[in-house]
Order: sequence, then structure tokens, then C-alpha cells
Amino acid sequence: MKKKLFLLTFGFVLYGFSVSAQDYLFKVLTSKGENTYKTASGSWEPLKTGTILNSGDELKTSGNCYVALLHSSGKPFEIKESKDYKIDDLNAQFGGEESGIVGKYAGFVMSKMSPEEREENRKKYASVTGATERGFSQIQVYMKTTADIFNSNAVIRWKPQAGAEAYQLTLKDWFDEVIMVTETSDNYLKVDFTDSRLKDMELVIVNVSIKGEEETNSGDYAIQKVKDADSEEYRMELVELKANLDPDTSINNLILAEFYEQNDLLLDALTSYETAIQQSPDVEYFKEAYTEFLMRNQWNNSINN
Repeated sequence: MKKKLFLLTFGFVLYGFSVSAQDYLFKVLTSKGENTYKTASGSWEPLKTGTILNSGDELKTSGNCYVALLHSSGKPFEIKESKDYKIDDLNAQFGGEESGIVGKYAGFVMSKMSPEEREENRKKYASVTGATERGFSQIQVYMKTTADIFNSNAVIRWKPQAGAEAYQLTLKDWFDEVIMVTETSDNYLKVDFTDSRLKDMELVIVNVSIKGEEETNSGDYAIQKVKDADSEEYRMELVELKANLDPDTSINNLILAEFYEQNDLLLDALTSYETAIQQSPDVEYFKEAYTEFLMRNQWNNSINN
């Protein structure tokens, strides 16, 4: 953990230096739709990922648009309304307050979604076809054999099985006693750990099977709640992050997902990716970021598989 924190701190220093070394008000994280911009002395041009926007520039969004911007303070900004914007007016909404903690993780998001990093990621895992740390299993669940969870809600997702019309998710306690059984026709299920049957459980065992064919299953996966004593190193960072991020925006959930991944809370990260996609289902950027996350963790190469 100390090594990880050192790397995060070092990355933050590098990211902070890169921001201060560049003179811009906003950088485009992603753009969907026929959006354009023009500089104070230029003509209208297509808005693309990585575009720099400065004082005097203008931004025009149209149709079913989506734009995610990163402000020089480190804070993200989401646009879904079709209209004309003056960059100086957008900048005025941020004041002079900086949010280094948000900027740190937004910087990690930007670096991981750069064309160079994505290409390297795909080359690295080109031969990976969904192996898990337990080796071959009949149903592949996208989590570690034992996964820590910080939040109260989680999305359990697994690789769909050909011909399966429904799945059965069985939750058990430490003594292998069944707590609850639920069914779904999807290849994922949202689990609320504040449910009266689960809220007092420090560890829950999950097993996914095909309904009516219980012998075709995932084997057991364990989900354990992070104890307060074990989360002291990153709890304060998370509190500050959440204080500066609106959970109702996709880009902010993507930044939270990055935080969780950096702290090895992969089930929380997966859930944040799922939330980001639900909030902006027609924006491919978030699906691509989710796919990259799955590839990095050698779970799959697409959320659609």
C-alpha cells in the first residue's frame, strides 16, 4: 500500500506540473456529436478529445450532444445541452479554488484513455481471453476470488453463457448457509448490502449459475466489507473527492472509478463504471473506458460479451 501511495503521489506531482506548465482554461476529455469551437482569432473547427480552450474562445454544441471538460483547477465539467458557450463564462463558474485531489484522478483517467496508452493496453492483453486468477471456470464473474468492497451497493457482472435464458445468483454466509437466492435474465445484478439480510454480514459468498442447470456455475467468490481500520489511508481522500464531485454526472463517476481501481477496490470501480454508462448510455467514451478497465484486470475484452 505504501508503494502504491508513493506512485500515486509521484503521479500527482507529475500531473500538477503538466497542468501548471500549460496555459489553458479547459481541456476536452471527450466530445460526442457535431460540436465545434473557435479561438478568439480563428474559425469554427470540430471539437475533439484533447482540444485546448482558452479565454476568448467559444464552444458550440448541437443535437444529441455530450462534452466533458477538465478545468485548469482540476475539476471536471459536463455539458449535455445544445447551445453556444463562451469559455470565459464557463470559467467564471469555477472561481479561483483548485481541487488537486480531483485533478489527480482526472489526470489518471486522461492518461489511461490516451491513444498511446490504449494501444499499449490492447497489445499487452491481446492474448487474454478472459482467464481469471482461479483458472478455468464455467461462468466467469468479473471480480477477484476475494474482493473488498467499500460502498453499500455493487454490480455483480459475469460473462453471458450461450443459450442461457436466466441466471441464479446465490448469496451465502461464511458457514455456507444460503442467505438469499435471486434470478435475472441479464448477465449482471445490482446487490444492495444494506438489505436486512446482508447488512450485518462482514463477508458474503457469491455463486452464479444457469437457472435449471446449477451444475454450470461460477464457483464461489467472496465479497468482504472494508473495515474502518483498513481504509484509513484512503478514506480522507475519498471524502474530499466526493465533496468535490457530483455523483449524478458520468465523468465524475469515471473519476471515482479511477480512485477505486488505484486502491484495489475493483468491485467498487466496476460499479462506478456501470453507473457512468447508465447516466450517458449513448456516449461511447464511457463504454470504451470500461472495456479498458476490464482488459487491465484480464476479465474480458468487451462489456458486450
